[in-house]
Amino acid sequence: MQITIKTFLLVFLLTCYGCVSITFLPTDESATYAPTESIKVYWEKPQQSYTIIGRVSAESGDIDEEALFKNLKQKAMAEGAHAIIMGDTSQQSSVVGIPMYGGSTLIAPVSSTRLYAIAIRFAE
Repeated sequence: MQITIKTFLLVFLLTCYGCVSITFLPTDESATYAPTESIKVYWEKPQQSYTIIGRVSAESGDIDEEALFKNLKQKAMAEGAHAIIMGDTSQQSSVVGIPMYGGSTLIAPVSSTRLYAIAIRFAE
């Protein structure tokens, strides 16, 4: 029975570890925009006039930063952004201890990477 519980918890941890969490926080919840088909990426504020439509972030524990970046851009396009201004990248590592049947503890390392960006629309 103990092996079955350990196996279940390990599979559960690995499943959660592989998830990508994407968040969009709009600056104006009543404003909606049609999705865009392409997006520009800036590392500094662009010279063109623009409006900030929200903040987008993407976080995952196991996919590489390039794949995470692709997910971030796709979410920004789905929300109608013409471009994103990249912000910080943060990485977090920790260890999780899960109490097991019989008094033992399953120790699992957990790490994640999070990308942030400001979603913008250019003045038309």
